[in-house]
Amino acid sequence: MKKKSPPYAIIVAVVLGVVTIALFWHWKTVQDQKSADAITQATADLQKQIDDLKAQKQVTVQETPTNMRNVLYATQPVDAGVKISPAFFEKHETPTDVLPDAYTDQSDIVGFYAIRRIEKGDPLTPRNIGKSLPYMSQRISPGMRAISLPVFNAEYNDTGGFVVDGDRVDLLYTTSPGGIVDQTQLVMQNLSVLYVPGSQIKTEKTDGLVPIPTPGEPISVTFEVTPEQAQALVLMSQEKDGKFSMILRARKDQSEIKVKPFVASDYFDNFQKVQRMTDKSIPKVEAIAAKIEEEEKIQAAQGTTNETPNPTPPSP
Repeated sequence: MKKKSPPYAIIVAVVLGVVTIALFWHWKTVQDQKSADAITQATADLQKQIDDLKAQKQVTVQETPTNMRNVLYATQPVDAGVKISPAFFEKHETPTDVLPDAYTDQSDIVGFYAIRRIEKGDPLTPRNIGKSLPYMSQRISPGMRAISLPVFNAEYNDTGGFVVDGDRVDLLYTTSPGGIVDQTQLVMQNLSVLYVPGSQIKTEKTDGLVPIPTPGEPISVTFEVTPEQAQALVLMSQEKDGKFSMILRARKDQSEIKVKPFVASDYFDNFQKVQRMTDKSIPKVEAIAAKIEEEEKIQAAQGTTNETPNPTPPSP
């Protein structure tokens, strides 16, 4: 029987396969190590860059508070009546809850006027900047005149100090011959007040109003009148035993009424007459109120109104 030879080809193939696998595995291990080393080096380089940046001088960034805004402030004193130009102001950041009505845009005031003296550093607001100068002559209606009268001042005048510019009043005239009160008469009705002195106050909203004289002394109130009314009032004001008082009207009441003079001798000895006179006046007042209410209903139906905004009375 012939002896078989070993399968050398198979053995060689197996050995080659094992060697190949071992070589591949070694190569892969080397490559993986190189990749890991590269990642480690890149990480180290990046960390070094970060550390270098931290070591450098840091730039401090300040955030602008959201509750701030630029406000215009005077860079020099400005006299009243001077026209405003860009050279008169500059911008400064100011909290929004401070000076809420101050101007922030130069286009709002360039070409306007200083309506009172402005000191360097003052904020520019509607209280010291105006589109036009507040001359009295600009407030007088065509054909009318302005006249100032000494009005009796009994503790901020007979209206308690609530008359302000733009209100309408009735004028009373009291005569006291020989110092004895004789009579009071309603001489003019529905006069427009152009100016009434206010108390001496200096705040953000008021500045240097003329102080009211002490009670008992007259105050000078400026009214808008016709030339004929001016003649009569000037003559009456020359009477040393006569004095004017004013009573405030409702802004919606434009009516005129007939009232008899209140004569002292007719009423002081019989106060029941005063009550009867008062009782007679109540229906007149109610009729005027009803007429105004009806006119308001008509205006409301038509979608119109002639109501004038009520101003704030001066502080005492």
